[in-house]
Amino acid sequence: MKYPIRFLMTIVLLLTCVFTVSSFAADWHDYNGKKIGVLTGTLMEDVAKEFFPDSEYVYIDSYPDCAAALLSGKIDAFLADEPNVKTMHFEDPDIDYIHESIKEQDVSFAFRKDDPESEKLCEEFNEYLREIRSNGVLQLMDDIWMGVDEYRKTVDLSVLTGKNGTIRVITTATDMPWSYIKDGKNVGYDIDLLAHFCLDKGYALEIQDVSFAARIPDLQSGRGDITTGMNVTPERREEVLFSDATYENGIVLTVPAADLRGIDQEKKITSGDKEPEFKTFDELKGRTISMITGAPFENMILSKVSDVKEFTYFTTMPDMMLAIRTGKTDAGLMNNAVAELAANKDPDLCVFPQSLGDTAFGLGFKKGDERRDVWQEAFDRIPAETKEALWKKWTGADDSIKTIPEQDWPGSNGTVNAACCDALEPMSYMGEGGKCLGFDIETILLIAKELDVHVNFIPMDFAAVLSSLEAEKADVICGSIVTTAERKEKMDFLEYAPASFVFIVRTATHEAAGTSFVDRIKASFEKTFIRENRYELFLSGIMTTIVITVLSIIFGTAFGFFIFMGTRNGNKAANAFARVFVWLIQGMPVVVLLMILYYIIFAKMKITGTVVAVIAFTFVFGSGVFGMLKMGVGAVDKGQTEAALSLGYSDIKSFFRIIFPQAVPHFLPTYKGEVVALVKSTAIVGYIAVQDLTKMGDIIRGRTYEAFFPLIAVAVIYFILGAMLTFLVDKIEININPKRRNREDILKGVRTDD
Repeated sequence: MKYPIRFLMTIVLLLTCVFTVSSFAADWHDYNGKKIGVLTGTLMEDVAKEFFPDSEYVYIDSYPDCAAALLSGKIDAFLADEPNVKTMHFEDPDIDYIHESIKEQDVSFAFRKDDPESEKLCEEFNEYLREIRSNGVLQLMDDIWMGVDEYRKTVDLSVLTGKNGTIRVITTATDMPWSYIKDGKNVGYDIDLLAHFCLDKGYALEIQDVSFAARIPDLQSGRGDITTGMNVTPERREEVLFSDATYENGIVLTVPAADLRGIDQEKKITSGDKEPEFKTFDELKGRTISMITGAPFENMILSKVSDVKEFTYFTTMPDMMLAIRTGKTDAGLMNNAVAELAANKDPDLCVFPQSLGDTAFGLGFKKGDERRDVWQEAFDRIPAETKEALWKKWTGADDSIKTIPEQDWPGSNGTVNAACCDALEPMSYMGEGGKCLGFDIETILLIAKELDVHVNFIPMDFAAVLSSLEAEKADVICGSIVTTAERKEKMDFLEYAPASFVFIVRTATHEAAGTSFVDRIKASFEKTFIRENRYELFLSGIMTTIVITVLSIIFGTAFGFFIFMGTRNGNKAANAFARVFVWLIQGMPVVVLLMILYYIIFAKMKITGTVVAVIAFTFVFGSGVFGMLKMGVGAVDKGQTEAALSLGYSDIKSFFRIIFPQAVPHFLPTYKGEVVALVKSTAIVGYIAVQDLTKMGDIIRGRTYEAFFPLIAVAVIYFILGAMLTFLVDKIEININPKRRNREDILKGVRTDD
């Protein structure tokens, strides 16, 4: 009888586990029938129709707008390339994605089709791509741009010589992590890849920022030689020539992070000093556990915690610590050195009381490298007391003593390159001034002094450290690397200290960081204006908007006045031209006019988008001025002209001295309204690669995924610009309206003899 009972109990237990896991598991199929955001002009529309046939599609122009719509509840989810949404998640943890790819889709650069020069450039790029893929450089770029260490995400275009010409690249500056603006400069995975290519081949690089949908038309019109990455589709292959894949990509569904977390559990707060929130492995069941990218220890964790809700990954240890403190994750796997330091320095964190296993810290050498044995012998000669003192120094909380010795020995045996992790305190991290510090760093220096060699430390992400050895970018690697059987298959280790795997968790008395409205406003302000000096982007955008507006007003006023003067006396040709011109300009959306001028009329001319914008708005404002002049002059009685002519005035003098001054008060209020409308109309110039105020706001939203301050700031600045221009027109109106001028000003220069 007991066997059937055991069998039934087993079935019940399995069903319970399946139900529990499924209650937390997210499946993108469940979103069919919901409101799905689709990025305009991308492959996402085809994916949506194929995999979400019952859904309502909302077309959105950029990822920042998709994120804002998701967080505000306007959409339930949106489709995105996985690297893009990973970056969004780093910037805003409230945005997450279902990790199962909906569709695999490689990313490639595009070149002009049926153009011999473009085909030659494409083949040259493909050869370079194959080279850096084989030597590991492409993987290092991946580690940098798909990570979260912002200080490493830089692109230096000043080193490009341009001796073999200039390559014009078409990109979208809100397309993180591929191409975006940071510290006022173009950066990103694609931009970095192009910069390396241009440096190797002797090209200069000219970057043009357009909307995603405009990339292929811009390329076909000859405005650029290459576009940054896009998904390859059969339809696009008919239009452009694609390079080899620059990145293996998957399309995923982006959802609110709350959809993946399930129902939030209330945290139990108990009294006590440094008491861990979780004390046993059983208490960690159903919790989120994190680890550093490149540290594949999921199986080891599952051997202790059988039911992990989710594994999450961080590129740096500080980011993981912050996620633990703020409740984004529940425990972080690390070695005992990092955990001991964290517990010593942060009252909200403590070490989980049970170890997951013992191992050793190691310095990595390429498999079969004879230098490993030489370094091991030198390390063995260092006194044990010195090694113990180093451990206490670097795992303690006193930062004032954490310095490394200068390399003052001769270095007669040469220099070695050491790749070191830049964010794994206390073993290897970046100190003040960008100097490499840590237990590993000083250990290597002690060995180097024994061997009389100098060391060139190269800081990078942890995952990049591991790949740099295989790519022969480093002779030795360090950075809190623990030895495992899997790693020993790929490299040889100098084991220099015992290690163990532990969890770091919150203390039981920890209180989550405040998330009040005021705190969110402060954080949004800092990210929008202060971080990376982003206020400078707003200033640059303001100047571009002012230049376009002021020049358009000046040229538009002159152009409209010129057309009116040509039609004033009934010239048939001039009147026919004016009617057609006004009909075309006023009957066409301004954004369409901009794109016709940019992509068709001036497509083959090397003039900037700013110049095209000035031309377009000159036409728009000029047509308005023409209509205002007809209205204002028409309001003046015709007898005024007849009287002036009878007094001997010429036609021109009678117009400027008699008619026009009387017409101005009639159309000036309308003119003032047109000026304000023009300021606001310039917000669309981003469609033709102009980085105006609105575009800069989009760029900042693309970096921060914050909607509040970027949009409010843009609105306020436009309001101020409109008010300033209105004030100037008011001053002009006062000076020419006799009813609003002082008697002294009117009679200035006129003799008033009694």
